[in-house]
Amino acid sequence: MRTEAEAAGPPLEPGDFVQLPVPIIQQLYHWDCGLACSRMVLRYLGQLDDSEFESALQELRLTRSIWTIDLAYLMRHFGVRHRFCTQTLGVDKGYKNQSFYRKHFDTEETRVNQLFAQAKACKVLVEKRRNVQHQHQ
Repeated sequence: MRTEAEAAGPPLEPGDFVQLPVPIIQQLYHWDCGLACSRMVLRYLGQLDDSEFESALQELRLTRSIWTIDLAYLMRHFGVRHRFCTQTLGVDKGYKNQSFYRKHFDTEETRVNQLFAQAKACKVLVEKRRNVQHQHQ
């Protein structure tokens, strides 16, 4: 069995990473981690205005059920260049039995799949990718 250090690979060298001064914004609820992360990105980019953010949430109809594709649309709304890479183009049915998603899964499945289907037309860049292990030479 490999140790945690072995699994992590060799230590990173200074040129192997970039550390950005992204501000920390705490979640307000147990379900809004993606929104907190979005706020951090927007604040780092100097684009976070709380009233604009709240307006965008209303316009995009983002409530308590936030999926990653929602965050991609949110970033697009604010003009943040990004690429959403995912293993599943659409809803991962594996979430159906998780307590957080169970209650509204069927209606959310339709909504989320529509967002994936409309992404290209809405200029939201979505790319299907498999997990890629990076090997250090």
